[in-house]
Formats: sequence, C-alpha cells, structure tokens
Amino acid sequence: HISYLYLMMSLCISSSLPGSMKKETTAEEIVEAYIKAIGGIDAIKAVTGKRVAYHVHMFGNEAFLMERSWTRPNSMKTGRPGGSTYTLTEGERTWRITQEGRQELPPLIAQSLGRQADIDGPLIDHEQKGVTLLYSGTVQYDMVDLHQITATFLDGVQWEFYFDAVTGLLRRMTQPSFYMQNNQIRKGADAHYFYYDYKVVGGVLYPHLWIQSTDNHTHLFVVEEIEIQE
Repeated sequence: HISYLYLMMSLCISSSLPGSMKKETTAEEIVEAYIKAIGGIDAIKAVTGKRVAYHVHMFGNEAFLMERSWTRPNSMKTGRPGGSTYTLTEGERTWRITQEGRQELPPLIAQSLGRQADIDGPLIDHEQKGVTLLYSGTVQYDMVDLHQITATFLDGVQWEFYFDAVTGLLRRMTQPSFYMQNNQIRKGADAHYFYYDYKVVGGVLYPHLWIQSTDNHTHLFVVEEIEIQE
C-alpha cells in the first residue's frame, strides 16, 4: 500500500510539472515566427522599395484606384496613380503636395503617417526604434486562435497586432486614427484592419486584400499590383 501511495504521488507530481514549468510565450517569439512565415529577414531586408496599387471600395460608392510607395527606410508617397495631388512622408515630416504648392501637415498627423512609412513596420528591429512589445495572450477570431501583441511607441501610442497561432501570419491590427477638421486635429475612432489573401512577391508574402473598419466606416482594399525594388 505504501509503495502504491508513493507511485500515485509521483505520478501526480510529474503530471503537474509540465504545466507549471512550461516556458511562457514571448512577443519576440511571435515576431520571429511572423518574420519566418512571410519569407525571412534576409528577404525582407532585401526590399529597398515597394509600390502597391490597390482599389478602394467604399461601400455605396464606386471603387477608385490608389497607389502607395515606400523607399527604405521611411519614405512614403500616397495618391492617385499619375496624379498631381499626393501625400509625401519623409521620416517624421509629412507634406500635402498639390498643383498650388506644398503644405506641411501638423506633427500629430505627420507622426501617425511616419509610423506607416517604415517599410519594415515597427516590429522588425523594434528595440532600435524604441518600440516595446508585450504579449497579451491569445484571442479567437473566425474560429482561429490569434496571438495578441501590443506595440508601444516612444510617444505612448499603441498598436495591437494579432497573429495566426498556426501560420504565424498577421491577421488583424488596431491603431488610433487622426484627422483634420476646421483646421483642428481630432482623434478619430480606432481603425481595425483585417488581412487576407497572402501572396509571394519578390520572396516576401504580402496580403492582397484587407478590410479597414471604424465605428462609422468600412472600406475594402484589393491589390491590383505590387512592385518590389531590390
């Protein structure tokens, strides 16, 4: 009986150890899995420029074509293809270019666009960029487990990233939005992005369809073409 009791106690202890000693998942591990899933750090860093042409479907309105291009490390241009009106971001400064001239946009909007202008995004080399990452656990979306990571920038702004727990791909993202109204900067509702239809271009996986949703608007973006410079 004593031997049996010791055996049962040892089994109970051993069965409880894996759970209590299991290594906690970290944000860095999730980011590493994401980098590997989309093609690896060498393929990502080989991209010196990127141009994405996409149709914007604003429900209830006719779709129109837009174009956004990046140049490493953090230059971005957004506008209609071949148009004379566009937005140009260089690091932390942004200008609105029209036929009438060049107008610099307020710092808050420029900072928001500046974060988007980073060709690699805030997760890659995040420590060098002063971005801290926090792993918040898993959530379910469309019956799929997603790893949630909060990225906090130096100015306190936070983006939420959600990665497929199986494939490692980015499936959702949430970030604050800002806009101009009556010459004043206003903070809008958080923008939620949902990414689909990943395809390889230049050795890297890019989503070719995404949805942007706020409290009042939902837009569908469908990629027409992605051009890569190496």
